[in-house]
Amino acid sequence: MSLRNTLRDKMLTVWVGDPWYGASSKAIHADISAAEASARPIVGVQNIWETTLHMVAWTEEAASRVRGNAAREPERGDWPPIPDTTTQLWHETIAQLGAARQELLDALEKVHEEDLFTQVPRAQGSEEPRITRAQTASGLLEHDIYHLGQIALLKKVLRVTV
Repeated sequence: MSLRNTLRDKMLTVWVGDPWYGASSKAIHADISAAEASARPIVGVQNIWETTLHMVAWTEEAASRVRGNAAREPERGDWPPIPDTTTQLWHETIAQLGAARQELLDALEKVHEEDLFTQVPRAQGSEEPRITRAQTASGLLEHDIYHLGQIALLKKVLRVTV
């Protein structure tokens, strides 16, 4: 199996499949309401909505890097603000996450297999470590799994009955 196919299959497993370690992103996000997503059950900790927007931002940035652009902070910012807490905007946030993921899958599909081993250029003055496009895509999955664990935990905290 090619590296591209391996990365794509792992992404799809984490995002919509049946990962061995627990639930996929689709399953975790599926029944979260806008009220739950915007709630802050733990003071000083990002909520579900903030974390999801953070995931959108970094998925978009990972796609940019896979396409050959220099490493930089996401265009939306590291932790984009929640625009408002309506149900419609929560559904739009989830749709943005799906669109960003499709953008990354498309970038992987279009890049030559050998270019996956090319290091992502650094932005001028950046001290970021030099990693390849493939390591960027793989690292994004690790990032997602980390934040999906946080979201799952926040969801449980919000649904605990006393």
